[in-house]
Amino acid sequence: MHKIITLLLGFTLMTAILNTVLADDRVLNINEYTSATGLTYWHVEDHSLPILALHFAFKGSGSVNDPVDKTGLAQLVSNTMDEGAGKRDANQFQEDLQNNAIDLSFNSSRDFFTGKLKTIKRHQDLAFEMVYDAIHTPRFDDEAISRMRQANIMRIKSSQSKPNWLASRLMNDVYFGDHPYTRNAGGTISGLNAITSMDMQGFVRDNFNKNRLVIATAGDMTAEEAGVIIDKIFADLPDGEKTNDLNLVAPPEKSMKIAFETDSPQSVVQMIWPAISKDDPDYHAYSIMNYILGGGGFSSMLMDEVREKQGLTYGIYSQPVHMQYADYITIESATSPENILPMTASVQGVLKQLTTETISKTVLKDAKSYLIGSLPLRFSSTLSLSGTAIRMQLDGRPLNALDMFADKVSAVSVEDVQRVAQRIFKSLEPTVTVITGAVPEDQNFELVDSVVGIE
Repeated sequence: MHKIITLLLGFTLMTAILNTVLADDRVLNINEYTSATGLTYWHVEDHSLPILALHFAFKGSGSVNDPVDKTGLAQLVSNTMDEGAGKRDANQFQEDLQNNAIDLSFNSSRDFFTGKLKTIKRHQDLAFEMVYDAIHTPRFDDEAISRMRQANIMRIKSSQSKPNWLASRLMNDVYFGDHPYTRNAGGTISGLNAITSMDMQGFVRDNFNKNRLVIATAGDMTAEEAGVIIDKIFADLPDGEKTNDLNLVAPPEKSMKIAFETDSPQSVVQMIWPAISKDDPDYHAYSIMNYILGGGGFSSMLMDEVREKQGLTYGIYSQPVHMQYADYITIESATSPENILPMTASVQGVLKQLTTETISKTVLKDAKSYLIGSLPLRFSSTLSLSGTAIRMQLDGRPLNALDMFADKVSAVSVEDVQRVAQRIFKSLEPTVTVITGAVPEDQNFELVDSVVGIE
C-alpha cells in the first residue's frame, strides 16, 4: 500500500509539473531573458511545487584543457567544489546542504564544467549563498583534496577490472588519436597525484567567467526573480576570455582492429563510425535510424537479429555520441570470444539491410510514436526543466527546438532513414573495432599490452 501511495503521489506531482510547463501549445514554456547586469539566461516558470532549480555551465572548461602532466584537474576541481567554501569547511558545508535539503553538485565533462542546484524555496537564501561561495571562494583544503584524490585513484584502479571501461579507454586512444579528447577525462593516477591546491585555484580563475557562462533556471519563481538570483551569484565574475577553438577530431583513415586481453572469460566489443552533428539537417532522421537500429531495446534490429534470432550476444545496442569536436555512433556488445566473428558479421548484415532496403512504414511509425510520446517524460521534475534548458543552450538549439521536434520527426520518411544510414555506414566495416577481455586468435586484431590514460 505504501508503494502504491508513493507511485500515485509521484504521478500526481509529475502531472502537476507537466500541466504547468505545457503552455500555449508549447512542449516546454521556456523563454530567454536578460538580468539587470546583462547576463542572459533561459527560464521555465513552474509554480506547481515550492522548488527552485538552477543549472549553469562554463563552455570550453572541461577536461579538454587539462595539462598533459595533470590530467584529471577539471575532475578533481568538480569533486572538491562542495567540500568547503567561504567560511564553511568541508564538514560544515556538507552538513548545511543535508540539513536544509539542498542538492548542489558539480561535474566536468570533456567540453564543459557544470553545476546544478535544487532547493526548497524557503531555503533559497542559504542555497544561493552556498553556490556563490563555491564558485567565488572555494577552499580546496588539503584534507578535502587528499580525500577526493584518493577516491578518484581508487575508482581508476577498480575500473581496470571492468572490460567495458577498458574498451572505452582503448577506443578513445585509437579513435581520437592526438586530439585532447584522448586524455582520460576522469584523470590518470600520476596526473591526479601531481595536482595542487594552487592548480585548482588557477583552474577556477582561468575558467569561471561571464564569457563562458551559460545559465538556466526553473521552478517557483518569476523570470524577474530568477534574474535577481542570477545577478547575486554570477554578476561578480570577471568578463574573462572565451575558450579557444580546437580542431575537429580526425578519425583514422583506415579501419583499425585493436584488442587488449584480460583474464575475463567473456569479451566486450565496441565498434565506431563517424556520424553527423545535432545541427545537421538529417539529425531527426538519424535519431529515428538509431532507435530502429539499436537504440530501441528489444525492439531494435540489432537486438532482434543478433541476440534473439542468432543468440550471438548477451546484449547489443547502438548509441549516437555528440561532442563539441566529434560526432560518432557506437555499437557495443558483450559476447563469448568464439562468437565475435559471427557476431560482427551479423552486425554488418543488419547494417547492409538498413542501407539497401527501406524499413517498413509500421516500423517507422512505431519509432516516431515512441520518440514523440516519450519527449514530455523528460520534464518530470523541476531540476529536469532547467537541465533541459541548459542542454539546449550548450547544443546551440533555438528556443523553439522542442516545439518543432514532433513536426520534424513526423516529416521523416522511410527513404530519409535509408539515406542517413547510407551516409553513416558508407563502409560496413567500422572505423575502429576494439576488444577487451577474452581475445580470440586469428582474427587480425592488433594486440596491445597496455591501455593508456590510466597510470
